[in-house]
Amino acid sequence: MLVPSNRVLVRKTGRDLRRRAAQMAAIAVTVLLGLLLFVASYDSFRNLETSYRQTYERLHLADFTTRGGDPLAIAAAVRDSAGVLRVATRTQADVPMSIGATKLVGRITGSETAGIDEIDLTAGNLPDPAHRDQVVVEHHAAQTFGLTVGSRLRIFDGTEWRQVTVSGVARSAEYLWPARSRQDIVGDPHAFAVVFAPQAVAVSLAAQPGPNQTLIEMSPTATTSERDRVVDRLRSAGAAAVEPQREQPSNAALHEDLGGFSKIAVGFPALFLIAAAIAEYVLITRLVQAERPIIGTLLAVGARRRAVIGHYVGYGIAITGLGALFGVLGGFVVTSAVTAAYTRQIGIPDTVVEHRMATAVIGFALGLLTGVIAAMVPAIGAARIAPAAAMRGDGDRPAPAGRFARRTARWQRLPVVARMALRSLTRGRRRTLATMTGTVLALVLILASVGMLTSMRAMLNVQFGTVQQEDATVLVAPGTTDLQPRLRSVPGVAAVEPTTMTPVTVAANGDSYSTTLTGLPAQTTMHGFRDPDGGTRQLPVDGVLAGAPLAAKLGVGIGDILTVTPAFGAPRQQRLAGFVDEPLGTVLYATDATAHTIGGLGTNGYLLRFAPGVDRNTLRATMTELPGVIAYTDTHALQDQVEKFLGLLWIFIAVMLILGATLAFTVIYVTMTVNLAERTTELATLRAAGVSARRLTAALAIENLTATLLAVPLGLAAGIAAACAFLRSFTSDMFDIDLAIGAIPPLLAVAAVVAAAALSQLPAGRLVQRIDVARVVRERAR
Repeated sequence: MLVPSNRVLVRKTGRDLRRRAAQMAAIAVTVLLGLLLFVASYDSFRNLETSYRQTYERLHLADFTTRGGDPLAIAAAVRDSAGVLRVATRTQADVPMSIGATKLVGRITGSETAGIDEIDLTAGNLPDPAHRDQVVVEHHAAQTFGLTVGSRLRIFDGTEWRQVTVSGVARSAEYLWPARSRQDIVGDPHAFAVVFAPQAVAVSLAAQPGPNQTLIEMSPTATTSERDRVVDRLRSAGAAAVEPQREQPSNAALHEDLGGFSKIAVGFPALFLIAAAIAEYVLITRLVQAERPIIGTLLAVGARRRAVIGHYVGYGIAITGLGALFGVLGGFVVTSAVTAAYTRQIGIPDTVVEHRMATAVIGFALGLLTGVIAAMVPAIGAARIAPAAAMRGDGDRPAPAGRFARRTARWQRLPVVARMALRSLTRGRRRTLATMTGTVLALVLILASVGMLTSMRAMLNVQFGTVQQEDATVLVAPGTTDLQPRLRSVPGVAAVEPTTMTPVTVAANGDSYSTTLTGLPAQTTMHGFRDPDGGTRQLPVDGVLAGAPLAAKLGVGIGDILTVTPAFGAPRQQRLAGFVDEPLGTVLYATDATAHTIGGLGTNGYLLRFAPGVDRNTLRATMTELPGVIAYTDTHALQDQVEKFLGLLWIFIAVMLILGATLAFTVIYVTMTVNLAERTTELATLRAAGVSARRLTAALAIENLTATLLAVPLGLAAGIAAACAFLRSFTSDMFDIDLAIGAIPPLLAVAAVVAAAALSQLPAGRLVQRIDVARVVRERAR
């Protein structure tokens, strides 16, 4: 008996793939895009983590930073603890600065810290100990204000303005992203600058009696229990707040952005691979059905069923393997570009670009696995075919009409074309299900991208429209009392309200959280307070309002007592009067009277609202020239900085939106063209019976578009759920983004998918016209 060799089957595979080049290319490109995204995103994520870690290790970013208490006593309490490598104290304070024509509240930091939190000079030199007027400027501030070696700026030391000279520009692991605090992750770049000075100079400029922070660097081999014991000793020694490295504002901001990006980058490639698997399953299932007589012949002449399975699984591997290979190679190229672009934008000193072989192997294996899984079910079905029945063509008989199909035959008011389409929906259930699945997947891809885009846009509108209703904020020097009427008299200023901002540490149930206490008038019109349930509220007469994430941070609820310790003040007990829902930050709010009672070293200022159409740059210049003004923040500039922080994400979402729309067309195109090819015999029979090609084309279009529309509700629900799941990856005490998609984007997504489905009908007309009725009838008669 003559059994076909493997070489013959390989040639047959190549021939069949060439005949279906369009569908094969669509599936291969889908796999390529999915694996390119996977390799590029995963390796970029790992590269960025490695880049951060290398910078932190090289500059010895502190593992713990404490505030409050006696820093010298706290340092002594943990210096000899197991796992502790270095301990240092320093002075750090936010002080008024004047750089050129800009007034701001900057930060002075002591730089002599025993090798902890070192700075990396990029220009100039460290301050000369013999010159007490020299400082080093952090490089973000140098870029923003155009400062170079030799530039001058002024710092207010509490009694007078002192002029200092820039001796150098440096990068700091503490300010890879220039965040003032966890509540001020993104701010007006012209409202914050960091300068480093020798400890003695920092104490003098900050008007402090001595150090106010303790820095602890742990050994790389320190265990979790050793770290926990150090934290316990720090608190027992009097530290009001203990900030671990993971909660350091810059580090937390970068990892928040990176963490959300990494989760999205894994989720979207998975959707692409699922789409490819579904399309390939449909394609190979159709191939098996078309080749039933051939399969029967192969089995009849002695071919092993295992060989038949391997033959059709080979189709899946050949298609996805090609896409996987080019996807992995393309991912290497994109990895280098993404890593370099991100580190350049953020200004990370150490850029690590590695192409991990493990990622490539995993990616390629995922591509092959996609092909194997998609092909395995139809391949096993092919091996189970009874040779005699297959050669007689028994398996090609249409499924019996179901109840719905029989019922549609009685709907005489419907045109014949419509009844044909509706009958086909239930008679070809697998065909209908494949079309619906492609539609659902396409809507998931589009709505996941669009939902994130609209939600982040809505988040910015809520933060800078409903919550922060001021146009600008000015901070004033201590003792300034008569500035409000002068601000109100400036042309273009419509309203002015006083405010206070005090750094505080909130403690409850053995946990603490560093944040800012904002004091406002009881009936403020500059700030909106949103309840977590969606309503609005006013400031309480007594007690404080807190950002909703504080409930999980400290394990507290409304009515609980909080211990609020202000900067350079005594602990105060305050009732938690309620929570507020704000997209950015977790802040405490109180009336100005309550804030005054809590005390501490805070900053007084005013919130401003402008008249429509004013020149904001002119107002900035006018405000900063007023006596007593020490800082000015433009809310619009703050919004621009938020957009910059989310810049990489915007790009990623835009790319995914384009790819999602493209994939929508690809999935539906492959599914529908394969379904049309599957019905060649049926269509030829109808043509032979006298049904016109135009009527058949219309029936096919109605059937496919109806299946598409039937899948829309499920696709909308799945797409919105996917968008919500991706947004949750960004939720923290720094960001709280709710899903806000509206009605228009889903309608446009549905329109795009239906348009893709309609476009996919174009091959239907050509297929019907090209049917060789005589050939099909002869083949059926054999």
